Amino acid sequence: MLTGIPGTPRVHRLAELDELLARATAGQLHLSAYHPTGTVAAGSGPWRFSVDPHGRFRAVHGVLVADASMLPRCPQVNPQFSIRAAALAITEAHAGA
Repeated sequence: MLTGIPGTPRVHRLAELDELLARATAGQLHLSAYHPTGTVAAGSGPWRFSVDPHGRFRAVHGVLVADASMLPRCPQVNPQFSIRAAALAITEAHAGA
């Protein structure tokens, strides 16, 4: 198991992890989060991107992608506002179409 604690990156038993965490301080923990992005990334090249720059899924006519999966990669900050902006732009561009 990965611990996220420098100097002891792995443990092999739950008891080892319990013992390590009992001694660890908050400053020793290296925590991270994962935002699943890029699974159907948007871009102009159909050979590389499954979604076009307007959110249209190339494989199925009429399907729009307007969530985190269309971002080509995860931004360095929480992507919530980027996702909302992209979703709004895509849905407004296709409203009434």
